[in-house]
Amino acid sequence: MLDPNDTIAAIASPAGAGARGIVRLSGPDAWTIALSGFLADVEKPRPVRAEVRSGTLRVDGLRPLLPVLISLWTPPRTYTGQALAEIHTVGSPPLMNLLLAHCLHRGARHAEPGEFTLRAFLSGRIDLTRAEAVLGVIEARNPAQLEASLKQLAGGLHGPIHELREQLLDLVAHLEANLDFAEEPDVDPLGRDHLAQSLEVSAHDLETLADRLRSRERPDGKPRVVLMGAPNAGKSRLFNILVGDDHALVSPIAGTTRDYLTAIGDCDGLAVEFVDTAGHEEARDAIEDQAQSFRSDQVERADLVLECVPAASDLVKEEAYSAAMADRTVLRVRTKCDLVPRSLETPSRGLGVDTSAATGAGIAELRLEIARRIRGQEVEGDLSTTTGARCRDSLYQAARALRTASETIRMVGGDELVALDLRLAIDELGKVVGAVVTDDILDRVFRKFCIGK
Repeated sequence: MLDPNDTIAAIASPAGAGARGIVRLSGPDAWTIALSGFLADVEKPRPVRAEVRSGTLRVDGLRPLLPVLISLWTPPRTYTGQALAEIHTVGSPPLMNLLLAHCLHRGARHAEPGEFTLRAFLSGRIDLTRAEAVLGVIEARNPAQLEASLKQLAGGLHGPIHELREQLLDLVAHLEANLDFAEEPDVDPLGRDHLAQSLEVSAHDLETLADRLRSRERPDGKPRVVLMGAPNAGKSRLFNILVGDDHALVSPIAGTTRDYLTAIGDCDGLAVEFVDTAGHEEARDAIEDQAQSFRSDQVERADLVLECVPAASDLVKEEAYSAAMADRTVLRVRTKCDLVPRSLETPSRGLGVDTSAATGAGIAELRLEIARRIRGQEVEGDLSTTTGARCRDSLYQAARALRTASETIRMVGGDELVALDLRLAIDELGKVVGAVVTDDILDRVFRKFCIGK
């Protein structure tokens, strides 16, 4: 286990050469080590809050004095909650290594990945969701991911979860007061029907958030766009156009696609993982049944579903299927528009984009619409992608406990049983915001950071 109370040091600037390099220190001896061998241009008293000192530093293994800027921050109002110092100089990799060795020789320990942010968490400066947001900002690949991580860093996820957890704590206290003072007139019983309904609403909200996190779990961070529709709806040909290669076999015979295919395509500068699936139809054998199972699984994991509808098809049947997909983010796409004479075209009736893979008509508009919807989802979510895997299971568990508590209330069960389920939900929500932590949780969060953060 890392010692959170010693002094750590690490190179905090990006790898490689740069105009400025930074060595960061945190801990009780951070100032002493940073100022060891430092000759200030102007002597200053001990800072009250924070200050920057300019001067030169005598570095071990370097003959000339090194011009530096040293920033000092007074605890506890620092990033880590401890005394914090940074040495800034020219960003030469050999020079950075000498400067770090200089600090380690004077008693600092080389920081582990994410250890500065870990100390910020342990000191109460940030919770786990904000710690993950720091990583999300560092790893953001586009403006939407950056904005989502910044919103989470500002408390976008912590606020609602913390508020619900506090409400549940108050509720448990009230229920346990009823158990201890059941005959006392000053402890009013809660309206059980209203309470059960309120818990169900909270459970639904947690499940919605968990579903959103589950759908966005992507090892490579790319959004998933799934093409689906009836057999021979033009999905595979549209898929090939969108990814820029003939990955999928195209045939006029319905049911050509049995398995699902994935490939990366570009939509207005956004890298997207497209998934081509089997047409939705009633399975006639074990292979078709498995193909339908694969399709359903891919649709569940999709950030966006492209429902492909041939221009000449029966829209009534297609719209009936769309109604069953109402809980998914669906963009309806009319395909094969080149095969229908303009005079015989069926009115679009709200279909998203008209396309033709044969002529290329509408493809550019489709790419733009895909990018617009994906980016809109990421901004609305206020969640960094690193938060999902850790929080998802806890949110599902908390929702399940709230639903059990609601059922117990409706069945006129005892308050002690309700309080037990509510405490389970409180513990799971505590894991999300970091009120309940284990070494395994901390390792899963902070091992993803680079050294110096």
